[in-house]
Amino acid sequence: MSPPSGFPTVTPAVVIKLNVANANPHGIIHTGSTFTHFDCPSGTIESAEGFSPAFKAKVNFGADWCTFDADKEHGRLNLKVVARTAEGASISLDYNGVIRMSEAAWKVFTMQPDAETMAFGAATGCCQFVVGDEKLKALENNVFAGNGRIIVGDDGLIAESRLCQIVPSTDMD
Repeated sequence: MSPPSGFPTVTPAVVIKLNVANANPHGIIHTGSTFTHFDCPSGTIESAEGFSPAFKAKVNFGADWCTFDADKEHGRLNLKVVARTAEGASISLDYNGVIRMSEAAWKVFTMQPDAETMAFGAATGCCQFVVGDEKLKALENNVFAGNGRIIVGDDGLIAESRLCQIVPSTDMD
C-alpha cells in the first residue's frame, strides 16, 4: 500500500526561546475563560541548523495573552514578539497555539514554586512572520507550525517553541 498523497511535509526551521518575566492575571472574561497576560521581555529567535535563511535575533519585546477555557482542559496562546538581528533587521512574529492543560501545566502557568519543566507534546501552534530585511523575506512567504514546552529553571521560566516550515505537496493524485 502506498502512503497517502497530497499531504504537506515539514522541515525544521526556527527555534524561539522567551524568558517569561511575570504573570498578570486579569480574571474571568465574557466567554467564561480566564485571561492572564505574560510578559516575555527577552530571548532569542533563530533558524534551526540547516534552515535557510539562517538568522539569529534578540527579542526586545514579547507578550502572551493567554486564555484558559472555563472547563480548564485547554489554554489558548496569543503571543506577539519583536526581535532584531545583529545586522539590525527587525522580525515580528505572531504565534497562536493550544495547550492541553494538566496538573503540571497549571503549576507552570500559575507560576507555582513546585512547577517542573513541561515536555514537548502539550502545546502546538502556528506562526506568521513580518520581517524588515529582504534576505529574511522567506519567513513571510511560508507557513510555520510547531510545538512548545516550558523550561523551569533557577532563573525563571523559558518558553521554547520549535517550528517547522510546512512544505506543500506537489502530488497530482
